[in-house]
Amino acid sequence: MTPPGSGGTAMPSRWQIDVLVYEDKNLYPVLLLQPGRHDDHRELVRLLTRAGFATPTTWEWERGLWPWAAGCHVEITDRPAVTVHAGGRSLTVGFEPADPPLEWTGAAHRQQQVLFVLLPPQSGTGEDDLIVDDLGTLGRNTGRQTCLAASIPFG
Repeated sequence: MTPPGSGGTAMPSRWQIDVLVYEDKNLYPVLLLQPGRHDDHRELVRLLTRAGFATPTTWEWERGLWPWAAGCHVEITDRPAVTVHAGGRSLTVGFEPADPPLEWTGAAHRQQQVLFVLLPPQSGTGEDDLIVDDLGTLGRNTGRQTCLAASIPFG
């Protein structure tokens, strides 16, 4: 997590960008964050809960009915990076030297929103390991019960 501007501090964490596909045609951009430390996770839970994030039910997850996070927004910056603004704080993931994946940015522009999911820290994972192998199964397993999620406006 980094405050606005260049003087931010890095939070040990893992990010994953992916696209959910509904009804074989609706692409939905997803941004996953998994902090490396439990203290950071607790701080983000407090911040994001105040912004409207919640734990989705299986029924909500499978139908793409996530809480709407009022007062939050996502933007792609010139850096290149994706930044989530919530509760006066900014969470930024950089993609240097490349841009975010075109499929993801295209889906974000079409949907005008991004699903942002916060997962708890997990020990024993490598930096290059995927946070979630199959996003579709997240709604059906116990992993979803430990995460916070919300749709936030893009742009």
